Amino acid sequence: MTDTMKINDAGPELTVVEREPVVLHVHRELRRAILRGSIPAGTRMIETQLSNRLAVSRTPVREAISRLESEGLVLRQVNGGVIVAEVDKKLGEILVIRQALEGAAVRLACANASDPELSQILRGCREAARQGAPDGQTRSAQDRAFHLSIARASGSTRLLSLIEEFYEYSFSAVGIDPTPEESARLQADHLEVASALIQRDSEDAERIIRKHFDEVLRIANAHIELAERGTQPSPR
Repeated sequence: MTDTMKINDAGPELTVVEREPVVLHVHRELRRAILRGSIPAGTRMIETQLSNRLAVSRTPVREAISRLESEGLVLRQVNGGVIVAEVDKKLGEILVIRQALEGAAVRLACANASDPELSQILRGCREAARQGAPDGQTRSAQDRAFHLSIARASGSTRLLSLIEEFYEYSFSAVGIDPTPEESARLQADHLEVASALIQRDSEDAERIIRKHFDEVLRIANAHIELAERGTQPSPR
């Protein structure tokens, strides 16, 4: 469990680290706050303030900020200070990159994967569908397993590494919890992709995975907009 704290009365919600690597926790919390707009563009990232508010030393904060800089989420100024970049379109950009990477992955999987590998992906999708509406943690685990299993089946270690890196910008990273209806739609996409893979229909598999990411972006934008207005999506 983690304890919730706020930077200030109007600031972003962050959580105090417990049982996980400190740098990973700090990086995830800051990235989530930036992507959701809780830490607005132009905000100065002050190590001492962040370390106090996250109840960690300055070292993991400094390392986390370096990671954010490499991701383009913060900018280092000539005077040495660091500010949050304009990231209102960053999530869309990242999902477009994931769309391209995973489009390549399904094509390579159709060509390179063994029959047992593709059968396992399909079984996983069917099992997830049988389980019905999962809780957030289960949904996140199932989603990660699906996308990374296709990346592995592509046979490209470089592509797998890139997809793993960009997967960190998933719903869970941004703090989005899809409604049961939204989860069902995304799960149906997974099943369609897996079915196309079994048929080794690379064109259809790529078409479906691209459609899937269009839907992911639509859902993400809808949730972020509702969060900014202080409302929550209603389960339908």
